[in-house]
Amino acid sequence: MSDIIHLLPDAVANQIAAGEVIQRPASVVKELLENAVDAGANNIQLIVKDAGRTLIQVVDDGKGMSFKDARLCFERHATSKLNTADDLFRLTTKGFRGEALASIAAIAHVELKTKMADENTGTQLLIEGSEVKEHTMTACNDGTSISVKNLFFNVPARRNFLKSDSVEFSHIEEEFYRVSLTHCNLSFSLFHNGKAVLQLKPSNLKIRIVSVFGDHFKDKLYPIEQNTDFMNISGFIAKPENAKKKKSEQYMFINNRYVRHPLLNFAVENAYSELIPDGYKPAYFINIDVDPSTIDINISPTKVEVKLQDERLVYGFLNSTVKKSIGQMALTPQIDFDYEPGMDVTNLPPGTALRQPEVRHDPNYNPFHSQSSCGSSMHKSSMSGSTKFDTSGWSDFLKGLQTENVESKSVENLKFDLPESTNEPDVEDYKFITIDNKFIVAQINNNLTLVHIANAYERILYEKYLSALQSKPIGVQQSLFPETITLTAAKAEMLNDLKPELQSLGYELESIDATHFAVNGTPDGETEDNLQDVIDSFLESYRTNIFLHHSGKNENAAMSLAKQKCHRFTFLNSTLEIKGFLRQLMECQIQNVSPSGKKIIHQWAPTDLLSLFDK
Repeated sequence: MSDIIHLLPDAVANQIAAGEVIQRPASVVKELLENAVDAGANNIQLIVKDAGRTLIQVVDDGKGMSFKDARLCFERHATSKLNTADDLFRLTTKGFRGEALASIAAIAHVELKTKMADENTGTQLLIEGSEVKEHTMTACNDGTSISVKNLFFNVPARRNFLKSDSVEFSHIEEEFYRVSLTHCNLSFSLFHNGKAVLQLKPSNLKIRIVSVFGDHFKDKLYPIEQNTDFMNISGFIAKPENAKKKKSEQYMFINNRYVRHPLLNFAVENAYSELIPDGYKPAYFINIDVDPSTIDINISPTKVEVKLQDERLVYGFLNSTVKKSIGQMALTPQIDFDYEPGMDVTNLPPGTALRQPEVRHDPNYNPFHSQSSCGSSMHKSSMSGSTKFDTSGWSDFLKGLQTENVESKSVENLKFDLPESTNEPDVEDYKFITIDNKFIVAQINNNLTLVHIANAYERILYEKYLSALQSKPIGVQQSLFPETITLTAAKAEMLNDLKPELQSLGYELESIDATHFAVNGTPDGETEDNLQDVIDSFLESYRTNIFLHHSGKNENAAMSLAKQKCHRFTFLNSTLEIKGFLRQLMECQIQNVSPSGKKIIHQWAPTDLLSLFDK
C-alpha cells in the first residue's frame, strides 16, 4: 500500500494561512499599517481603490529593507521581531508571526519598493500568487511602498463573498482608525479612489479623536487617567448623555494595540450602569499599559483577542477609574483645547474700564404696522408715528377653532389620522388602557390583546417610509438655519449614495466637503432634536442591515429609519391618540410582526385566561 501523507506545496500552504489572516481588504490594511508603524515611520499614507478590490497601497518613510530582506520577508514565518519562544511574552511590536506578507502575496499581485537611508539604491520586488516575477535594484525614496493589487484574484470564491464597496471601505476605515488613534504622534493620510478622505497631523489624543470623528465630539469627552505600580490607564470616555445603541465608538487598547476583551468592555459599561438607559453603549477611547509579560496576544491569527494574566485586577482598576472620572468631571467645568486666549478680558490694555453694555430701544416701535386685514400684505409706516394692529377677520378663524376637538389636534400632530372606513373591527368598540406607555391592553373580538407600542410604531413607520420611497415622497420643510453634520469618510460615502432616498423621506442634504453636510430641510410636520444623531444612527443601522437582511435598497432605508425613530415615540396621552394609533396599525399590510422581526401583538382567548387560574 502506497503512502498517502505528503507535504503541501508552499503556495497552497500560504493560501490556507491567508484564509485565517486575510479575510477581507481591511485585513490587508491592518497588516500593512502595523508594519509601517513597526518600521519607525513618521508619515504613513494609505491609498485605496474600489474599496481595496483593485488596489491597497501603504507608503511610509520608515527605515526600509535591504535587497535580501525585501525578498525574505515574503517567506512564511520570516520575522525580525522574534528569536526565541520566550520573546512571545515580552512583545512591544505590532507584528511578530511572519505570516502576513506571505499570506498576502499568495492571493494577490504585490509590488514592493523599499530603500534604506544609508543605501544609494532601493529594491523592487514583484510577486504574483507567491511566485516571484522580478527582484531588481531600483531608484526610490527612503522607506517602503507596498502595493497589493487584484486581491483574491486566484481565490474567486473568497472574492465573491465580499460585500458592497461602501461596506468594505467602512471596514478599511475602521482599521485605519484603530492604528491612527493609538499613534497620535504619527501623521496618517487616507485616500480612496483618488480623493483625500482623511489627513491627520501629529497631535494629542483628544485632537486626534475630534479629527477622526468630527467636531461634535469635542464637547462629549471626559479624560481618564490612573497610574499604579501594576498598570497605567489613560484616554477619554464620553458623557453619559451621548451613549448610543450601537458600539460604533468603543476603542480599547492594551500597550497601544487595539484589542477586543469582553471583560474590559463590561468594566467600562458597568461604570455607566446607573447613568444610561438599558441597551445603550457609551463611547470610550482607552489605553492600558501593562507589563508585556502579563499579556498573551498570540491566541488568534488576527492578534485582536488577548489574554491577561490577572483579568480581575485589570477589571477592578479600569472600572474604578471610569467611575472616578465620571464623578469628577460631572462637577468640574471642562477647559476646551480650542480656547483662544485672545478673547480673554484679562488681555485688555491696562487702565481700560469695563462697562456694562447699554441696550437702546424705541418705545414707540410696533412690528405690526399695517392697516390691512390678516390675509393682506403689511405696509410699512414710520416708527415715530403710532400704529394699530387690525384684528378684523380673526373672529371667523377663532369660531372654527372653538368647535374643534382639542384631542383630535393632538392625534393630527402624531400623524395618526383616523381612516374613514376599514375592514377591521371598529376601534370605537374597543376597550383599552396603556401600561407605562409601552403596551396597549385592549379587548378585541372578546380576546385580551396586548400591543407592543414601539414594535407597532416601527411597523407603521416602515410602511409609511416604504410608500414614500416607492411612490409618495414625504414633503420637505425647509430649515431657516440649516444644521451642519459631520460624518466619517465611509458614512459620508454611504450618505452620498443614499441622498435620493433621504430626499424622498423628507431630508434635504447638501455636501459641504468630503465629510460635512448641511441639512437644508427635514420631514414636514416633524421636529428633529439632534439631526447629527438621527442621520448618524440611520447610516449605522443601514450598514448593519446589509449584513442581517438581504433586502433591497428601499426596504433597507425604510427599515433603518423606522428602527431609529420608533424609540422616539411621543406619549399616547388621549383616547383619540390610542384609537388613531390602532387604526394606523390596522392599515398596515403586516400587523403582527415588526420589520426587525419582533412580535407586535399577543392575544389570549377567555379559555387561555381561565387556564392561568386553574394551576
